Amino acid sequence: MRRAARTIVRVTTPVARRGLDVDAVRDHFPSLGRTVDGEPVAFLDGPAGTQLPRECISAMTDYLHRSNANHGGAFDASRETDALIADARWAMADLIGAHEPAEIAFGPNMTTITFAVSRAIGRDLQPGDELLLTRMEHDANLAPWLAVAQERDLRVRWLEVRREDATLDLDALDEVLSERTRLVAIGLASNAVGTINDVGRVIEAAHAQRAMVFVDAVHAAPHLPIDVANMQADLLVCSPYKFYAPHLGVLYGRREHLERLRPYRVRPAGPALPGAWETGTQSHEALAGLLGTIDYLASLGRAYGSTAATDGRRDALRAALSAIHAYERQLVRPLLDGLLGLRGVNVHGVTDPARDDERVPTVAFRVDGVHPDRVAEHLASRAVNVWSGDMYAPELMRALGLDDSGGVVRAGLVHYNTRGEIDRLLDGLAALLGG
Repeated sequence: MRRAARTIVRVTTPVARRGLDVDAVRDHFPSLGRTVDGEPVAFLDGPAGTQLPRECISAMTDYLHRSNANHGGAFDASRETDALIADARWAMADLIGAHEPAEIAFGPNMTTITFAVSRAIGRDLQPGDELLLTRMEHDANLAPWLAVAQERDLRVRWLEVRREDATLDLDALDEVLSERTRLVAIGLASNAVGTINDVGRVIEAAHAQRAMVFVDAVHAAPHLPIDVANMQADLLVCSPYKFYAPHLGVLYGRREHLERLRPYRVRPAGPALPGAWETGTQSHEALAGLLGTIDYLASLGRAYGSTAATDGRRDALRAALSAIHAYERQLVRPLLDGLLGLRGVNVHGVTDPARDDERVPTVAFRVDGVHPDRVAEHLASRAVNVWSGDMYAPELMRALGLDDSGGVVRAGLVHYNTRGEIDRLLDGLAALLGG
């Protein structure tokens, strides 16, 4: 019998002053004014990268106008960059619940960071040690570990996916964990089908075997409050460009792990945290944009959550993500119901309304007899942006039996999307089916 879900991400929406005002939210995003042949574009492509708020764009341009310099110098512009980097670490620590900014490191993207972390961990692994991976993962949380396994002669074990609802078979967790397990890599939410994984249960079981857990929170970060201390994650990564910020990657690591592990680095970088984990000069203008985005999110928490204007940024950010989560739950249900009501459309993932807390508003579907690329092209002609293909989740597509037929169509909602945009997607599919 399937054990009841016990997801570590316990979302408690604060008592809101009022529901999220999507028109006011959209006013912060200039790109949402884009049109195609006079039709406003429906950006339902959030999982591949979200649009940027005005606060982010202004922060980037202000930095480039006033303070563009490398860090570590004796002059004013360089010192301003030093302060910017320190502020960005604090801001990310507040967003994800880290204890201190020294636990936050930046990089160009999550994939590059994960390859670097996997190489550092791999230095200490021995032939016969085991890695536990899941079939749910984006390949950025598989390929680095598979490469290390091949290089170090490690054994790879897998958590499989239930085809009927695209969830992990966690009942088999005890069978695939062992005293030889050294690391578990798992995503908090699937970028392809939207499933929220019970990471808490996995972390508890892995720690009982003295194994580390590496959490991919890229797809969860735009949708859920994350508290790494409560989660007890050892290492966690996310991508700010998926939550309304520029192209960056972020690594959180518990201090004990960041100090113990030996990353590959240039010699002058030294062992000091967190710089030891940052290879080369960072994108300082992107860090400025990240700060602008976090200011925007904090303002949402103060406007729509129970957070007072005098409360700290960490509380405001948690309130913002709780308000976003509540709005998105209301938004995704009409999309799911509409898709399920179209003859010839099949949804892959959790669809039961009683289980809405097991998914984020990312929906994967197929149209009978129509290749996913053709569906995406048809919707694009109607100014509705979605994605098609394997979503860089080849193991999941194989598990769902979709790897040889083009993968899926993916519609990904975020907090600036509207019910009207969902109706346009459904109308476009109805027109395709009618044709």
